[in-house]
Amino acid sequence: MGNSLFAEPGLRIAIVGWEEGSAGQIHGWASEQGIAVHCFVHPDNAEPLVTFDEAMRDRDCSQFAFPHAGRFKDAALICAADWPSALAKLGVENVLVTISDNQRRLAEMEKARQAKLRLISVKHPSVTILPDAIIGSNVILHARCMVGYRAQIDDGVIVNTGAQVDHHNVLRTGCRLDPGVILSGNVTIGKCATVHAGAVVKHRIKVGERSIVGAGAVVIRDVAPATTVVGVPARVLEK
Repeated sequence: MGNSLFAEPGLRIAIVGWEEGSAGQIHGWASEQGIAVHCFVHPDNAEPLVTFDEAMRDRDCSQFAFPHAGRFKDAALICAADWPSALAKLGVENVLVTISDNQRRLAEMEKARQAKLRLISVKHPSVTILPDAIIGSNVILHARCMVGYRAQIDDGVIVNTGAQVDHHNVLRTGCRLDPGVILSGNVTIGKCATVHAGAVVKHRIKVGERSIVGAGAVVIRDVAPATTVVGVPARVLEK
């Protein structure tokens, strides 16, 4: 890890992933910053088959993009498990992996590293980053999120809209915070853990690797690895 490489205006990148709520959204605000999205990548040899009816199921919005005829949002959609080789032929060296599944995201990031591609980070213009924060590669900081004083965000982390990462927090590799999450000071979120929308984590709490914190939960005790907690206060969800 180390100081992050945030994409700057004029940089040409490929976005791995095509989901409208992640890749599509990032494409929207990155393009407004002058970051050129050369193409999208579907890391599979078969093109995704998504119909309009499937894309709009359980959605009432009037605007929604989905893959069609080898393109997504007016850019080429490369469908290949060995997508780094395809990007090399196009001369694209900068990559952002947006896949929401934490372990899949890390797996595709590893492909990029093996191919000597450069994993870049992106931040919405409304993001606040306080002094001495350390931010790794392939970190995605969505609109209005806050990264506190001397917080540490490792590689492959996604911090969604309006999430608050307070002072001295540590977000381990590949974890994800959904919209509106609040982490008090000195919180650690483990590798590939997910904290769902609106959850609150008390100060000095550790959430274990691959754990899940349910939406709206209030976490006042440490969460063991590979555990799901829900409720107020958060309790282990019985399987």
